[in-house]
Amino acid sequence: MSVKGSDERDVFVYGAAHLTSIKLSIVCIGLTYWIYTYLRKWLEYRADTEFGKQHDCQPVEFKVPFKWPLAVDIVKRGIEANSKKRLLSLFSTFFDNLGPNVEATVLGGSGFVTMDPENIEAVLSSQFQDFHFGHRSSAMKAMLGDGIFTQDGSAWKHSRELLRRQFVRMQYQNLQGFREHVENLVDVLGASRGIDNLIDLQPYFFRFTLDTTTAMIFGQSVSSLKHEGRDSFLDTFNEASLITASRVRFGDLYWLYTPPGFSAACKAVKTHTDQFVKDALKQAESDGKGTASDRFAFIADLYNDHQDPRLVRDQLVNVLLAGRDSTASLMSFS
Repeated sequence: MSVKGSDERDVFVYGAAHLTSIKLSIVCIGLTYWIYTYLRKWLEYRADTEFGKQHDCQPVEFKVPFKWPLAVDIVKRGIEANSKKRLLSLFSTFFDNLGPNVEATVLGGSGFVTMDPENIEAVLSSQFQDFHFGHRSSAMKAMLGDGIFTQDGSAWKHSRELLRRQFVRMQYQNLQGFREHVENLVDVLGASRGIDNLIDLQPYFFRFTLDTTTAMIFGQSVSSLKHEGRDSFLDTFNEASLITASRVRFGDLYWLYTPPGFSAACKAVKTHTDQFVKDALKQAESDGKGTASDRFAFIADLYNDHQDPRLVRDQLVNVLLAGRDSTASLMSFS
């Protein structure tokens, strides 16, 4: 009996020591990652400071005030505003109270937010080579792939010129194609009955801009306004885009936020878009390039440049995100 009891104690001691070793390993890994992240951010900050001195950059006059350590209270306000779809209102409060250029230090990282036209022009046009997406590119690639919203440098410049050419061409198109979607929107709104006769227009605007954007860039509309209740493409696109936006806000920790269904939603969006690309290329092969270009002009021009259906698909998803969300948001706030 004493031998058995000794063996049991030995097993217990060994198990406890093994568990302690695992805990210490986890702590060491976490500490190593924290040190690595801190040093990397410090080196980036030093490089940015030196860059600023070389280009005579002025320090930001205003900083977002916070009360809790690491500005956790700002994070909390952001999460609450996002859940209530009031994120723009929160940002506007900072600009209104502080100024057009604001520095925000959150969870140990510093970022700059601007609504100054000169700064925006520098970032997007005159000095675009001095800026890059950073971790935002990696956070968005699961949904957007290799497109204008995830590219830097010469690749971004090339995509910008390519898409600009498309939008210039669209300015001279007959707007008759919008009539169908406008009429669908009016019909749906006329049949809707909200509480106290109030209707939330934004969901309908998002469907409307999804229909118009897919009609312009895919060559055919998904007609989401005609689908009562749930729509598979609309639902998966909403899920993928909302999660992607949240991942961007996590910065270099974006990989921590990958909820169930995200990968499936991204795959569904790409699969759906792939089908439009295949339809356009198939028609070009069977009816001739000129015939296909009349209906699928956007896809045809992208394919002529990229010669890769995957890259065409990625650019289409990028443009779809901008065409739907930006336009619908502008209509909502008008």
